[in-house]
Amino acid sequence: MLLDSTPENDIAERLRLWRKTALELTQKEFAEATGVHLSAIRKYENRNSVPSSESLLAIASTGVDLHWLLTGEGDMRALAKRLGSAANTEGVADLVHGLMAIEELLHGIPDHKRSAVLDEIVSRVREVKRVAELETLVAKLQQERGHLRKR
Repeated sequence: MLLDSTPENDIAERLRLWRKTALELTQKEFAEATGVHLSAIRKYENRNSVPSSESLLAIASTGVDLHWLLTGEGDMRALAKRLGSAANTEGVADLVHGLMAIEELLHGIPDHKRSAVLDEIVSRVREVKRVAELETLVAKLQQERGHLRKR
């Protein structure tokens, strides 16, 4: 069954565009890179099916911005740019796999408990980010101090 060409189904065009122009991969290579079966990739690109959430997460591991893929809005590489360019695709994949693991663990937990866990995760990430920013600042100050001593 061929799906009508609507904004939701233009996912097929955007997926093809991402695979061919940004990644320069064949459908087979893309399937191997994402772990999504080749027949599923073909169905998505031919508008015979839309990607499942699992497939979307696997596709996201290639660095595509899912908001762009699903809506056409924004930059196709926005996520990869925020995380350090397409050269960091492995880092993006690690992030996606970590988020998938968290989603699995949270599945079936009552809403109020899930919210508490997510709040705790966000709090810890903010804390780690602040520490990393401070470490970067200290390293920069030490470097500047070393340059001043050489003068």
